[in-house]
Amino acid sequence: MKRLFAAMLCLCLLAGCGGKGSTGDTCRTAEAPGESMVSDTMGGSGEKAVSAGETFRIIQEQPENLLLAKTDGNSADVYTLSLRDAELTLDGNAFDRNEPGAYQDLPGKTLTGALVEVAYDLVLETYPGQLAEVTAVNLRSDGLDDRCALYLRVLNDLWAVDEGLNSDITMLSVDLSQTGLSDSEQAAVAWAFGGEHGISQVLSLNYEQLAAEGYLTGADPDSDGIPCWEDGCLFTITEQENGDNELNGARNTVTFDAQKWRSALGAYFFADCTAEQALDGHWGDYTVGSEAIS
Repeated sequence: MKRLFAAMLCLCLLAGCGGKGSTGDTCRTAEAPGESMVSDTMGGSGEKAVSAGETFRIIQEQPENLLLAKTDGNSADVYTLSLRDAELTLDGNAFDRNEPGAYQDLPGKTLTGALVEVAYDLVLETYPGQLAEVTAVNLRSDGLDDRCALYLRVLNDLWAVDEGLNSDITMLSVDLSQTGLSDSEQAAVAWAFGGEHGISQVLSLNYEQLAAEGYLTGADPDSDGIPCWEDGCLFTITEQENGDNELNGARNTVTFDAQKWRSALGAYFFADCTAEQALDGHWGDYTVGSEAIS
């Protein structure tokens, strides 16, 4: 009798787990879609992140890849997206970026600065992370803002002047914390800047943080030495003022200072720089109010 009762109980439990309308996993013996999981992809690991679509800003367009910063993301939310096998749409309509005149329908006539919605199932665990198993890539014609591209130009211009300050460095730090860029945009610009100059060790620390973490020599208040970063160079952009200038045919204006610092006796400054953002969201060139060297 006990054996008969146990058998009946087992049958009841099985019926509860796989009754009418069951998918075969109502007891959740396997992970449900949308839950995080780790899997191996081509010898590397990745995080399963089933997504109906997340929004990113395009920081840099390369022939076969996009560098992306997740909107309102943190400093870790920097990604690359391969365009090799991705089918693009623009506001839901088919878009071929290789077609002559394709970019004429985009504000600023560029993908850089545009918003893009990406549906993907996997993030390969590299930095930047690689979006994989992509099922949809939709560019948006609204919301373009390529301030990241503007500041990347400023950083490259700083690199080129008095190049002896940074010609032999093995690391650099890019401090954009005093700009209107989000944390993810700041990190993406810093990574892109380092990559353009072959620097793999890129930090996002300001002077005080570099000193506190021991990167600088002579920065201790009790030291008789001159503060110096022997192996690196600090690049900083500080916004002074932002303004709405639509009455003059521009969406926004910004005034900022920029500098690179190697030591107390080795620095270069762009002061009172100004730039304007067109009504379509594109930032044009900038002007430098004055330059200084120390």
